Amino acid sequence: MTRRRWGFAAAAMLCVVAGVSPARAQAVHHTIATLALQHGVIGIEALSTGHVLIGASTDAGNATVSLAADAGKDLADSITRITARRVATRATRVYRTVATDPATGAGVQFARHITKGASTYRLFFSTGDVRGFPLDVTSRELGLVLRALRRAVRTARTLAAADSA
Repeated sequence: MTRRRWGFAAAAMLCVVAGVSPARAQAVHHTIATLALQHGVIGIEALSTGHVLIGASTDAGNATVSLAADAGKDLADSITRITARRVATRATRVYRTVATDPATGAGVQFARHITKGASTYRLFFSTGDVRGFPLDVTSRELGLVLRALRRAVRTARTLAAADSA
């Protein structure tokens, strides 16, 4: 037998001993979007455990953040509220929102910087330790990310409901 078959056989045996069916032992991953942005790549997946995975890669680093579906929805709603605010012509402001995975400490931060009537958007991905990296996005790219994140939340909830039935 090859290693792969041995690995599968071992996983199946663990499932039998633990009383869990092998089909339910692993979470089902459903890729929602892989977005090639100007400054990096973002991948978003829905899991049958009711979580959303957000992965990002740039020249500065790579990170994957697992968020509960509710936390993913809250993040998308917060970003939508922040981007819907009017831009003052003379004010300089920064609006931020953060979502974190409590198990690993990894997180995603969104910031909108307003300077002299112009807005810039930045996502910052933290790997759970002291490292992280920024990813600048345009308003169009941010719209794509938000649309994919909302779709991932809906899919994760649907997969979790089907998995528990």
